[in-house]
Amino acid sequence: MSHYTEDELSAFALRPEAIDDRERVEQHVAACGDCRSTLDVIEAFDSALHDPLPWEMAESTLVRREAPPALLDHARAIAADDARARELVMPLVDSVIRFRAARIDDDPRFYTLAVIRLLSKVANGMHERQPQFGLVLADTALTIAEKLPPSLQAQSAWYMGTAWKERANALRYLGRFKEADEALDRAEEAFESDDHVEPFDLAIVKYVRATVCAETERFDDTVRLARESAAQFLLYGDKRRYLAARLVEGFGYYCVDRDREAVPIFESVIEAARAAREMWILAGSLSNAAACYTHLHLYDKADKYYAEAVSVFTDIEIPTECARTLWAWSAMKVESGDYENGLPELERSLDRLKRFDLGNDASLATLDLAAGLLASGQPDRVPALCRSVAVTFASEGMTRSARKALAYLSEAVSAGTATADEVRHIRTYLERLPTHPNQEFSQLQ
Repeated sequence: MSHYTEDELSAFALRPEAIDDRERVEQHVAACGDCRSTLDVIEAFDSALHDPLPWEMAESTLVRREAPPALLDHARAIAADDARARELVMPLVDSVIRFRAARIDDDPRFYTLAVIRLLSKVANGMHERQPQFGLVLADTALTIAEKLPPSLQAQSAWYMGTAWKERANALRYLGRFKEADEALDRAEEAFESDDHVEPFDLAIVKYVRATVCAETERFDDTVRLARESAAQFLLYGDKRRYLAARLVEGFGYYCVDRDREAVPIFESVIEAARAAREMWILAGSLSNAAACYTHLHLYDKADKYYAEAVSVFTDIEIPTECARTLWAWSAMKVESGDYENGLPELERSLDRLKRFDLGNDASLATLDLAAGLLASGQPDRVPALCRSVAVTFASEGMTRSARKALAYLSEAVSAGTATADEVRHIRTYLERLPTHPNQEFSQLQ
C-alpha cells in the first residue's frame, strides 16, 4: 500500500475541503494505520501550538535538537483526546437526524476541548453544502464549551473563538448577516482573551467579517478588512487564505463599480492561483474578472474568462457555481447584443438553475431572459415569464415592496409599454431586496 507524505497530510489537516481528492484521502487514512498515526501527530502538534504550555517552555528552555519530553507527552495526550473525540463524534455527523437525536451536549463524555475542536472543524467543511447543519454543529460546540469543567474552561479561549467563528461562517451562508457580525464580535473577544492571542486567528475573523460586509454592502469595510487580513496571511505563509482575501478585496471594488481597480486584483489572483493549483480560487477570480469586463463592455475579454471559469468549475465538480457562471455568461452575451447565441443559452441556464433548486437565482435569470426578449424585439413570451416570477416570489413570501415592483412590471407588460431597461431595473431591485428589506421601490426615471 502506498502512503501519503507528511506534506500532503499536513495540507489535508490544515484545510481538508481544499484537497482535490479529499474523499480518497479520508478513505485511505481510515484504512491505513501508518497514515492515521502520522495525521494524529500532525493534528496534535497543531493543537499544541494553541496551548500555552509549549510557549511557556520555549521561553525557559535552551535550544536543542530534540523536543522536550513534556511537550511530546503533551502532544501525545492531545492526540489521544482527538482520537477519542473522533470515535465519539464522527459516527454521528453523517446524518443531521442522527446527530440531533444523540443530544451530545447533554452527555458528559463529550465535554472535552477535543470535541469542541472537532465539531468546529466538521462545521467548517459543512458550510457550503449544508450551512444549517454547520450552524447546529457550531452551536453544539458552544453549548459544550459552557459545560466544561472549570479546569478546562480556563484553557478554552481559543476553542470558544473557533466555535464562534464557525457559527459566524454558517450564519453568513444562511444570509443572517447581523447575527454573523455578532458572532464575529464574540469570536474576536474570545481570541483576545487568550494569554497567547494569535494574530492569525484574528486575521481569519477579519476575513470572514470582510465577506459579511460585502454581503451587506459595506464595501469600504470590505476592502479594508480583506486587505488587512491578506497582509497577515502573507506573513504566515498561508497562500490560499491570502489569495481568498485578495479575491474579497477585489470584489469590494467591483461592487461599487470601480472595475478598473478590481480587474488588476482579480488578474493577479488568477495568475497566482493557477500557479498554486488553487482551483476554487482560480474559478472565482476568473468569473469575477469576467463580470468586471462585462461592466466595462469589454465583452471579448469577459467571454474568455467566463469560458475558463466554467471549465474549472466543471473540473472541480461544483455544479451549482458552474450553473451560476453559465447564467452570467449567457446574460453577458445578451447584453452585448448577441441574441442568437445568448438567448438560447440563457434558456438552458434557467433550466439548470431550476434543476439545482436555486429558486431565487432562477427568478432573476427569468427576468434577464424577459429583458433580452424585449431588447431583441420578441415580446410574446414576456407576460408569461413575468407571471412565473411573481408566482415564485409569492410562494417564498413576498414583501410589500416586492409586490409593488412586480405589480408595476405586470401592468407595464400587460399594456405593452415595458422596456428591457425597466425589466433590468426591477431585476436589480429584487436582487438587492434581501439585504435592503426597507428600500422602497421606485420606477425607472
